[in-house]
Amino acid sequence: MAHIPPTAAIFSPSVARLASSAAKDWSYVDSWLSSKFPGRSPPPFERNAETLKVLVALAALNESVDEDHDLVSKANSSALETLSKGADLQHTSARDPTAPPSASPETIAEGVIAAIEDDLSREGRSAIDALASTSAELGIAYPDPAVIGSRITNLQTRLFQLEQAQARMQVLQAYVQEQSSESRLLLKDLESDAYRPAASLAKLNLELQRKVRAGTARLQDTRERTMAQNAAPKYTVQQIQEEEALYLELLGYKKVLDRQIMSFQGLPPDKNLARQQLEALRSELVAATQKRDVVFEGLVEKATPKKKR
Repeated sequence: MAHIPPTAAIFSPSVARLASSAAKDWSYVDSWLSSKFPGRSPPPFERNAETLKVLVALAALNESVDEDHDLVSKANSSALETLSKGADLQHTSARDPTAPPSASPETIAEGVIAAIEDDLSREGRSAIDALASTSAELGIAYPDPAVIGSRITNLQTRLFQLEQAQARMQVLQAYVQEQSSESRLLLKDLESDAYRPAASLAKLNLELQRKVRAGTARLQDTRERTMAQNAAPKYTVQQIQEEEALYLELLGYKKVLDRQIMSFQGLPPDKNLARQQLEALRSELVAATQKRDVVFEGLVEKATPKKKR
């Protein structure tokens, strides 16, 4: 509401309430700024709603921190005072044997703790009590926020696992109860006088018994054959050598047959066509033989010396 002049008349109730609230906030902020920065105030162009919101939050946070610092300072002062009193009593008792005994370290520590608790705020006491109870439940002698947080996280994880296991067990229990109810109903129907077995039940029973006997007989036969095969004599070294020699002989005979078959490679599968091709090759062989003979005779005539008449 900084855009509304202070002397302007406001007729709207809601606007008037907003203006009054903004005026109170600015008064609070101005007093806080004057306590922190005497003689200085925000410039006029910074008096807007955004700046007011930030300054109010900053002032509240600063006051909260100041209160905490004051409490810590009071607790330290009380502890120092208690410790100084204890030191004075010890010094006095050391100089004057007739003086009453001084307080023990445990008594001084208890006094310091009591003084700290007395100077704590209600929120501080609640936090201390919560920390103490949590440490006692977790069995931690020297509480540490990191250790407590880790323990609580582990407990939450374990709790989640147990909840999931409980949910699964409930589902399984419901299923078992449902099946049990159906089984009880079926048993009740079977035990009642209204139940009558099917007419083909006797025939089906006989058929099943026949199949069981046949299967038992086949199983016995298979078992006997297996035992007979296992009881058969094994091959000897001599038998293996004889079989190897026979195999090598058959392998050599196969190679001979392969060489004979190679000569017929390339012939057509038809017998007549193969015969024709064979005759053609035979004719070529005869012609080549005649040509060879003629050439040989010519060479002989050239090599033979002519006789003079």
